[in-house]
Amino acid sequence: MRKRTGLAIGGLTLAVALALVGCSTPADTAPSSADAGDSAAAGQPKAPVDKVSDLKVAAFLGTDNSYLQANIQALKDVAADNGFTVDFFDPQWDAQKQYNQIQTAITSGKYNAFVVPAMDSNLMCTMLTKEAPAAGIVVVAENAPLCGRDTNSGEDTWAPGTLTFIGGQTLDVYQEWVQQVKKDYPDGAKIALIEGPQLASNAKNFDKAADEAFTGKWQVVARQYTDYTTNQAFQAAQTILQANPDIDIIMSNYAGMSQGVVQAVDGDPDVAVYDFGGDQWALNSVKDGKLKSTIMMLPYQETYLSGQVLVDLVEGKPVPKFINLTEAASLEGKSPFVYKDTVDQYKAEY
Repeated sequence: MRKRTGLAIGGLTLAVALALVGCSTPADTAPSSADAGDSAAAGQPKAPVDKVSDLKVAAFLGTDNSYLQANIQALKDVAADNGFTVDFFDPQWDAQKQYNQIQTAITSGKYNAFVVPAMDSNLMCTMLTKEAPAAGIVVVAENAPLCGRDTNSGEDTWAPGTLTFIGGQTLDVYQEWVQQVKKDYPDGAKIALIEGPQLASNAKNFDKAADEAFTGKWQVVARQYTDYTTNQAFQAAQTILQANPDIDIIMSNYAGMSQGVVQAVDGDPDVAVYDFGGDQWALNSVKDGKLKSTIMMLPYQETYLSGQVLVDLVEGKPVPKFINLTEAASLEGKSPFVYKDTVDQYKAEY
């Protein structure tokens, strides 16, 4: 039997306490920016219309998982709350299809604002930072920074020409995640990574953080990219487990994938599964021991705020270049990392 070390988490110094969906509205949760200033003066676009009701938004969001469905519901809600219109386009995890959809939306002349989680930040760069603004379209980027800024942090994730970037999966968050794993396994571990699409910024951040931190006695022995689905993650985990029977840890950067990983691990007490997702299934699975840990994500707030910053721009309010979801007011300044001894303090957004 393999020796297990570093599994105890009693006395964890990262105290975490929050109610993710409190009494405040999502629009109240955006962190302030000391450098927000006047949007136009700060290099951000001017309002494309004089009235919020004249906003015509195109959103290029997928539909095939609960995170994306929370995104869609949030944008529908903020549109209804403020009286603007929104159309949705599903790229189906195909970067070229998303590119074509955005290009068609620009040339149609129907829209004055876009909400875009880019499938490929470099492919979309010129179109979203130059072509769309030249056509009078204000762009809000969410989840994935544009123009090669995937592995930046803070305001450096914002791309000039766009209004703002909203996200909670920047490099610094992934760096903290892998450090948490090292603290839990101080004597080293064999680790596998199961990720979303390789070109996505979240995978790039995951890879960079892992490659920097997991050296010496911490070894990445396998890495698989998927389309974020449970089935692909299950197959990837099965392959990894068969090829690496002495593996200690599997890290999955989306809860939908983690469900497949947990199925493949099948209760093996020698394999710890770390999740980045924080949905209701993940919280339940931390509580019952199927997951070692999870990280809270806020998909509803992410996209509600994407609509809200457009409203704020039209109403003449300052808009920050970067909104960090891991510092959202609903987190009350606490860490988004969830372990078994703190899980009861959390409420999932999706």
